[in-house]
Amino acid sequence: MMKVAIYARISTDRGEQNIRQQVAYVREFCKRKGYDIYKVYKDEKTGKTDQRNDYQKMLRHWEEGKFDTLVIQDVDRLTRNYYDGIELERFCLENEKRIISLSEPIDFKTPYGRFMFRVKLAMNSFYVENLIDKIRIGVERAKKEGKYKGGKKGRTWKRKK
Repeated sequence: MMKVAIYARISTDRGEQNIRQQVAYVREFCKRKGYDIYKVYKDEKTGKTDQRNDYQKMLRHWEEGKFDTLVIQDVDRLTRNYYDGIELERFCLENEKRIISLSEPIDFKTPYGRFMFRVKLAMNSFYVENLIDKIRIGVERAKKEGKYKGGKKGRTWKRKK
């Protein structure tokens, strides 16, 4: 029986996303396949950084050999940072670790599988960089219109009531 861990991540805890659904979806997949789930790791933090508590704990446990395969819903749950993703790929290749994504065909043993992982990393990174650029443009426009007053950290404009 394959020993696996599940990793799930949402970017916010404001109710717009549901980490329970993500975990349930991956758990059901593992159950159908007959995998032994070592642990479920969950973070509610941006994927732009690898400085997430359960992500770091998961990497340590993986390196210690507590499980062999990581199961995720989608690569963007792991990271939205291209370089963090490349480091993760290197770790998997050097330690013969496997990632199963329910959304993408990832197999580090094949050129196609590595390519698909890298393409998804590039898409995730582009998404974040493009979003940041759009927010910056929106803030500049709101400032010119007198609608932007600085706001709280993490918010880029004030909403109308």
